[in-house]
Amino acid sequence: MIWRVAAILAVLFWAVMSGLLVRDVYYPEASRFAVVPPRVVLDLFLRHSESFGSTLHLYHHREKIGHASFQISRRIKPNHQLVYDVLARGVVEEAVQGKEARRIGATWNVACILADAERWQHVTLSADFPSHEASMKITWDDKQTTPEVLVKQGERVVMNSQDMQKIMGFGSEGAFSMLSMLGGMPKGAVAPDATSLHAREGVMTLAGRERKCFVLALPILGSHEVKMILTEAGELARIDLPEGYALLEPMIFGLQDGNR
Repeated sequence: MIWRVAAILAVLFWAVMSGLLVRDVYYPEASRFAVVPPRVVLDLFLRHSESFGSTLHLYHHREKIGHASFQISRRIKPNHQLVYDVLARGVVEEAVQGKEARRIGATWNVACILADAERWQHVTLSADFPSHEASMKITWDDKQTTPEVLVKQGERVVMNSQDMQKIMGFGSEGAFSMLSMLGGMPKGAVAPDATSLHAREGVMTLAGRERKCFVLALPILGSHEVKMILTEAGELARIDLPEGYALLEPMIFGLQDGNR
């Protein structure tokens, strides 16, 4: 059932936002990259996105299964703190048995506030599964000890924040226990104070040729990470996700004809 998938996603998100392992090495394949402030990379993307859109194709291994768009804006809060608003939305398609055409399996929307371009201050994740009449919404604020969760199928509430507290053991200790049982966190690991964004710059291969790039990385689920790769011009070229998922910029990777 699709609501079970939504519930599992909610549990994983809960675990991430309750405090997960920050790895000592974020870029094992790019250890020679120089560290740069994340703000430099975000500002570069911001300048580029004012002139050009940022729409990427979603792939699972070599199969295209959807698309996503990204937008970043910058503002100063009344307390004079610099924050970045990050908005991402997309569609995941699914195959229909016996038909060549695909249908919308899910639509999703993520809205984040990054304080000082490094620390998550607020995150809202929502997803709808139209063919299954299911939905999920998770909201987390740095002033809250745990996220707010609501998973529904039709009008029926499948999971809420109270249910999640019971599952996760009322806090981050329960989250770590579950991750340890699942093998998602090494023995003896400790929770970080915050999940932070980190950036590096260097030369790497994109679409068969070497280019100067910037890499933004966010560690999640112990040994996994979300890695965003931008060109020196500020183009968002690729986002690597766990379990073989990736978002690719179609012009850079020559995907206009639908081939990776």
